[in-house]
Amino acid sequence: MIKKFNDLLALITIVGIIPGLWVATGLKAIVLPGEMIGETIMAWGLVLQCYFRRKPPKEEQEWRLP
Repeated sequence: MIKKFNDLLALITIVGIIPGLWVATGLKAIVLPGEMIGETIMAWGLVLQCYFRRKPPKEEQEWRLP
């Protein structure tokens, strides 16, 4: 569920921006060196890890029943 701007930004980055760079490189629309492709792969993985492994804030944890 998208609750904050950071969630929306992570989703746009994971689904749109980084894969868009890969598609544009594959179609020869832009030229990215191999190092930059590696950097985008690493950034994609880090955004995924941060987005899906984040603990909910303490305010949300206090309202949940065990």
